[in-house]
Order: sequence, then C-alpha cells, then structure tokens
Amino acid sequence: MKKLILTAVATAALTFTAGAASAQQWMPINARQAVLEQRIDAGVRNGDLTRTEAQTLRGDFRALADMEARYRVDGLSMSERADLDRRFDRLEARVSFERVDNQRRDWFGGRDAWTDNRGRWVNIQQRKVQLDRRIDQGVRSGQLNAREAARLRAEFNGILRMEARMRVNGLSVQERAELDRQFDGLAMRVRDERRDGNRRYGYNNF
Repeated sequence: MKKLILTAVATAALTFTAGAASAQQWMPINARQAVLEQRIDAGVRNGDLTRTEAQTLRGDFRALADMEARYRVDGLSMSERADLDRRFDRLEARVSFERVDNQRRDWFGGRDAWTDNRGRWVNIQQRKVQLDRRIDQGVRSGQLNAREAARLRAEFNGILRMEARMRVNGLSVQERAELDRQFDGLAMRVRDERRDGNRRYGYNNF
C-alpha cells in the first residue's frame, strides 16, 4: 500500500511539473515588446516608418498588453492565448508591410495611406510586385500551397478591379483609403497563410 501511495504521489508531481513547464513556454505579450520595439525603431531610423506610424503601432501594442491583463483576471485560457497570438501576429504583419519597398504609410487626409518616398499614393497595380514576391517566397518555402497562392492572387485581382471601377470618376481620398484597407487585409492574410502550421510562442496554432 505504501509503495502504491508513493508511486501515485510521484506520478502527480511529474504531471504537475510537466504542466507548469508547458505553461511557462508561452511568451506573454509584454515579453515580446523588446523585439517589436527594435523593429519599429529600425523602421523610423531608415525612413520606412514615420513617427506617427510608430506611435500608432506602439499604441496598438499597449492596447494588446491591456487586453492580456484583462484576460488574466480570471486566468488565461488556451483560446485567450491563441487570440492574443493572432492579434500580435497581425500587428507584426503591419510592421512588416509598412516597412517594405519604400512604400510608406503616411498620414494622408486624416487616414493611413500607402505612399512612395516622394509622398505620392501608390496605386494597387504598383503593389503587385511586392505581393507577388511574398507569395512566391511562401510557395518556395512550402508555407503556401499552389491553391492558397492562386486564391490570394485572385483576391488581389479583385482589389485591382475595384480600383479600376473607382477610377472612372477619379479616385477620392475615401476611395483610396478603402483600397488601402482592402489591400492591408489581403497583406495580413498572406502573412497568416504563410504562418499556418508553424510553431509559435510555445504551442501550435490553436
């Protein structure tokens, strides 16, 4: 009997230790701040991000940290951790897409807008090279399959047709902002699709 009790106690201790170690593998949002700050600072220094953009991204990060604090009141569930991961991934995607190819997102008419290094708005067709390159990279690395790549390119062509319809009477500030919003959504889906199946922050995508 004594031997059975000792065995049960040892098993329980091992289970508890394994569970605690697994819980510790997940990286809290605040612990990810340093890496994100470095990427934003680098973007500001080399001109890929404006100071307004940097402030907006940092504000979004603080809002995400506040969300984690609210979740922690009753203890973080796996679904809440997965939600925080998805939101952080989208924030990372925004940092990445705002820093590439000299296509800077500046404060334009009170809204974010895609502009080149001369402050001119970048139309949807001009963004095709950048998007195609990221999709091609995903296919080569195995992060995207042929069907996913075709669907993402079809979505891009849909946005391109939308721009053509809007141009009939001249693009307004609001229409440019809507095209930017549509393209940003597609850019984030490319990022999400490329990360599918990757191991993130201590556990697989939930």
